[in-house]
Amino acid sequence: MTTIVLTQYGGSILGPIAKLLGVIMDFIFNVCSSIGIENIGLCIILFTIVVNLLMLPLTINQQKFSKMTSIMNPELQAITEKYKGKKDQDSMMKQQVEQQAVYEKYGVSPTAGCLPLLIQMPILLALYRVIYSIPGYVTGVKNAFMGVVDLVVTQNGFTDKLITFAETFKLEKFDYTGATAESLDRIVDLLYKFDRSNWNEFLDAFPAIADQAQPFIDNIIHMNLFLGGINLAEAPGFIPSIAWVIPILAGLSQWYSTKLMSSVQPAMDDKDNPMAAVSKSMNIYMPIFSVVICITLPAGVGLYWVASSVVRIVMQVGINAYMNKLDMSEIMKKNIEKQNKKREKKGLPPIRDNANINVRKNYNKTLAQIEEETRKKKEPSKPVEKQDNTKYYEEHGMKQGSIASKARMVEEYNKKNQKK
Repeated sequence: MTTIVLTQYGGSILGPIAKLLGVIMDFIFNVCSSIGIENIGLCIILFTIVVNLLMLPLTINQQKFSKMTSIMNPELQAITEKYKGKKDQDSMMKQQVEQQAVYEKYGVSPTAGCLPLLIQMPILLALYRVIYSIPGYVTGVKNAFMGVVDLVVTQNGFTDKLITFAETFKLEKFDYTGATAESLDRIVDLLYKFDRSNWNEFLDAFPAIADQAQPFIDNIIHMNLFLGGINLAEAPGFIPSIAWVIPILAGLSQWYSTKLMSSVQPAMDDKDNPMAAVSKSMNIYMPIFSVVICITLPAGVGLYWVASSVVRIVMQVGINAYMNKLDMSEIMKKNIEKQNKKREKKGLPPIRDNANINVRKNYNKTLAQIEEETRKKKEPSKPVEKQDNTKYYEEHGMKQGSIASKARMVEEYNKKNQKK
């Protein structure tokens, strides 16, 4: 069960990661504020750039594995084809052993591609929590809301009115009575969800503090404005408006980012790899999913989505150029050295480097060439034409298959093999 402390996400796993990312976000906001720029949108963009740069080594390692997989793929597919349809335990064990042998031959662990993803996932989820609850992590933003909160708690009956607003957003019921730290933080959580219409309703509900609260509200709206007219606290919605720029950019950037990523992923044959259909579906549905998400969630979350995709596109272009210059044979050699050190500790014999001679021929070939060779190997060989012996029987005046013809063949055979 999660708790909210200072409007921060309090999960046992994501909570500490979100706090660390929140420190980065707070630092960026303070730097921008020091030069007179207090804009949440700009901070989200800069924050996204910084976090993606920090995860760049993980991204490169993951794509190195993907490129190595593209070289191994023909051999792995051949093994899969060899045991296709065999469901008995013995065959399945043999298939695993042969596939493991291929990974060892290239000096790669089967889980190498999963580890960077497992590390990135909690970071990305925590990153979302920070974007979704910025006042909890950025002191300057929270102080802007606290100006309104301090005025609200002085009004009679403010608790019931806030509960009514909370029900609008389907928030957990909470007794806002008292000036405890938790109750004040809960009010900040509530106010952060307000769009322009909610703020107008808020001023109507608390007319006594309207004049005093207006400057704070104007400052909050100013911090949330992006591109002059998009309120990052509001969801774009399904009615066309300038805020639709964010969902549209989210869909386009997601599509192009996926396209660039697929250029370094191993090519997959639909027949040999069931993941091919899944991959193609993701390429189609992820951009659509991005558009829907960015229409229904606050524009601030959508801006983060767009910024992430754009940053990934820029990074992917650089990564692709870097990957094209890599000497995969040298990387494989280093991988084998690492594997041999691990095997030595376990008392196992080293992987023979010369066992990979045939495999290394693939390094200077394009994946298309490798797939073409694999396809030719799978083609059924043409039947060998039988020699026509009719002429032999005609020359000797014998009928094919007769006893005389067979006796003649035995006689000729004996003469050829007679010892001198």
